[in-house]
Amino acid sequence: MKLITNQQVSELVTTAEAVQAMREAFAAAGSGAQQARVRTSASNGVMLSMMGAVIPDAGIAGAKVYTTVKGAFKFVITLFSTETGAPLATIEGDTMTGLRTAAATAVACDALARKDVGTLAVIGTGVQARSHIPALLQVRKFKEILIAGLSGRQELADEVTAAYGVPARVVEIDEAARQADVLVTVTRATTPLFSGDLIKPGAFVAAVGASKATVRELDDLAIKRAAALVVEWKPQAQIEAGDLVQCAPGAFDWNDVWELGQAVDGSMGYRRKEGDIVIYKAIGIGLEDVALAGLAYRKAAAWHGW
Repeated sequence: MKLITNQQVSELVTTAEAVQAMREAFAAAGSGAQQARVRTSASNGVMLSMMGAVIPDAGIAGAKVYTTVKGAFKFVITLFSTETGAPLATIEGDTMTGLRTAAATAVACDALARKDVGTLAVIGTGVQARSHIPALLQVRKFKEILIAGLSGRQELADEVTAAYGVPARVVEIDEAARQADVLVTVTRATTPLFSGDLIKPGAFVAAVGASKATVRELDDLAIKRAAALVVEWKPQAQIEAGDLVQCAPGAFDWNDVWELGQAVDGSMGYRRKEGDIVIYKAIGIGLEDVALAGLAYRKAAAWHGW
């Protein structure tokens, strides 16, 4: 069994490759199996979590295990062969988690956003914000990028402009919500960031930051205005997606919620109209981690001749 480090992952896997890996994984989601996240907390505040997936089309199965200590996460993914059952690799997952989350959002954006978008707005300035911008630029050409958040906004805007050649500027959260054609929230907010009536008709919204039932970034009004709601995997979203779980009765119907795999493979019954608001609610699922771990393993094996 091999060990693949965070540094090796960053050297082996490009953003474009990560997006393609997520597209393939969600297209084949129906042929595999998923293991929902399990969280275990100790009295000292340390949390141990795990989630996984079996992806027969790729010949792999695996699980991501991670700790949460004082708000900081450390991830490891163990990958197995579905042909022999043998362990293939242990992969440090810190770099990969940022890649896979952003890549999944890019796949959702490509499937659900209008083609003629001009403005990307990102609320949040951390690791996920920095991962999402290059991933989204893989699937849409933006004329400007708006940055909103609590700290480091100008620094991120300057980085984006220099790295990608797309003008980026700092705005307040409400302005980001009001102007965005594609709006991404990647924060640690526990309550809604803005009023849902600010969202622009025709916008695609990706709510990514909140992954527990007790926290949310979008309010009921935003959810009510959505012509389509899409999640990664409905069984887990019904437990963990606080943006949806906390909604008042009648705000939406779970029977009308679609899964990303359906949007990717073409089986989704919804077809976008020009002025529709479409919301993608992400919480992170094992399919994403295992699919990207498989890509990292295949590239490492080819590179090292394993």
